[in-house]
Formats: sequence, structure tokens, C-alpha cells
Amino acid sequence: MRDCLYLDYFEYFAGEDGVIRGPAGDGRVAAVAQTDVARSAAAILKNPGRHANATYTLTGPEALTLTEAAAVITRARGRTVTFHHETIPEAYESRKRWPAPRWQYDAWVSTYTAIAGGELAEVTDDVERLTGRRATSLAELLAASPPAAG
Repeated sequence: MRDCLYLDYFEYFAGEDGVIRGPAGDGRVAAVAQTDVARSAAAILKNPGRHANATYTLTGPEALTLTEAAAVITRARGRTVTFHHETIPEAYESRKRWPAPRWQYDAWVSTYTAIAGGELAEVTDDVERLTGRRATSLAELLAASPPAAG
């Protein structure tokens, strides 16, 4: 399985003010739910020989912009969440309020630049092929889980 962005964390991308900030522009991300990753891994472990040398790209069922993701969170949680596009320098500066090593700032910002660059936009049916169940959408995930602690 290749690297993936977890859908479970989208709600936490928003600050206390309800704004998701980052240099993602109108890029799309097909994030996957952690439960879908776990179910996929379990399916592989049940018959590892069948999956030898295979590569899977686990994604959610849709590729959303962060503006669209914010709207889904708003509808699900009843609180306004929006997306604000930052420049890369603004993104580094806004994250300085959290003490972290340089590599961590790079990791945080590069998640957004990967979205902007279309690197996380591919939607696959690998979760469904492995598990027999369609991947979980952001709306479905939020409907099934309690709100994030504010």
C-alpha cells in the first residue's frame, strides 16, 4: 500500500476559528478512512500470497477540494468550517505557533502542496476490490463518528 492521507483527520485541519488553512488551492484529495485501510490490510493478511508484489492505492470514493470538505464538515457538524488558501510562506508562518522541528513544518505544509499539485487526487476502487465494500466518504465518516473535541 502506498502513502495515503486519512479522511479521519479532515475535521481536525480546521483551527479553533473553523478555518482550514494551507496552500492547497483548488487541488483535490481522495483521502481514505482509517477503517477502510484496516479492512483492506485484514483482507490482504487473510490471503497474503494472492497479494504478493501487488501495490494498492487506497483512497476514498471521491476527490474533494478543501472548500468542498469544509462544506461537508459544516453540514455534518452544524458549525461553519471554511477553507482559506495560504501562500507557502504564510503556511510556514501560521504553523510556527506550534513548537516543532523543521521537518514537521515541512511535512505539514507539503501535505497541502501535494493536494494543490494533484498528487492526492486519484480515486481508485482498491478498497472495494479488497474488501467487497465501497470506501467510506467524508460525509459517511462524520455521520458515524462523534464530533471532534473543540
